[in-house]
Amino acid sequence: MFLFDINMPPIHFNKERGSSLRLFTPGPVHVSERILKEMSKPNDTHRSKPYEEMHQQAVEGLQKLLYTKNNCVIFTSSASGIMEACMRNLLKDEEKGLVLSIGAFGDRWYQIGLSNGKSIIKESTEWGKALTPKFVQEILETNNYSVIFLQSNETSTGVYNPLEEIVPIIKNYDVLVCVDATSSMAGVKLEVDKLNIDICLGSVQKCLALPPGLAICSISEAAIEKASQVKDRGYYLDFLTLLKKNEVNQTPTTPPIPQIRSLVSQLAYIINNEGLTNRFQRHKQLGVKTRSWVDNLGLKMFSEKGHESNTVSTIRNNLNVDIPRMVNKMLDKGFRIVNGYGKLKNKTFRIGHMGDLTLSELELMLDVLTDVITN
Repeated sequence: MFLFDINMPPIHFNKERGSSLRLFTPGPVHVSERILKEMSKPNDTHRSKPYEEMHQQAVEGLQKLLYTKNNCVIFTSSASGIMEACMRNLLKDEEKGLVLSIGAFGDRWYQIGLSNGKSIIKESTEWGKALTPKFVQEILETNNYSVIFLQSNETSTGVYNPLEEIVPIIKNYDVLVCVDATSSMAGVKLEVDKLNIDICLGSVQKCLALPPGLAICSISEAAIEKASQVKDRGYYLDFLTLLKKNEVNQTPTTPPIPQIRSLVSQLAYIINNEGLTNRFQRHKQLGVKTRSWVDNLGLKMFSEKGHESNTVSTIRNNLNVDIPRMVNKMLDKGFRIVNGYGKLKNKTFRIGHMGDLTLSELELMLDVLTDVITN
């Protein structure tokens, strides 16, 4: 076991300067000075014409990002808020929903369904494995479901599901499909209309590299029609109320306007400056580099080979590293990486390589991490 003698001062809230750490976490991630300056600009109210113009630009940018003509809606919540909205808006009391889980955040879908009194069934793979077409096909043949819930990228295990193979199978059963793309949206290409995804949701503090506070999703016409048939959708997360205000480029309640301003700025930067193709390619390079580092150091990926995420890597602790000490030592050097999630704590650790991070920034952090682990 690698142990470290750490006599580092504790890290506290810094009200003058903010955090000086470089975040290589699964979110929230590092936010650039460009975005922080954008957020500091004065704003008009959420019922003003300037806000409506800004809101429209956000919606149009999200449609380009997600390759969709569907409505795109902004929520003042984390992505879990939209996950709950899906359960409340799309499942009737007499219907069954199916969660296809490959990790902790797939399990969250199930927990949300149960807590809302929905008839929900969970079918899981072994953690570290992806869904397979055969697995999905066999499950769908055993029962009748109205809505299917799954992840694109499972943040706890570092696995990316083969959506291009799975979603068409699901759609053959004439059901709605909700995809949580929280830790892949804006980092991995996901063509919503091509796959006929009904809800594609995420939040902004991961690959979009914005401060937390917003969640976003696309909603198909089929999902809108279904919501109109469901009773007791709630108030704050009611799709139809949100969509009605979205038609006039507003939100039902007061949103965090600076975050929306930053979303507009970031979407414009991604689409017009970096380019979507370049952004997806950069995230692929970050994933490849991390996996190469893992191999060179004698570590092992937790995620199944061929289904590794390009935005967050979950790494086995096969070298018996003292992970809490490793994390603290990295903090002492100005970098934050994180332990494994839930039942994977101390059995794995995670490196987030998403957002606006460059390959050279990742390489610098990995060099430091190598020194921490091997000395």
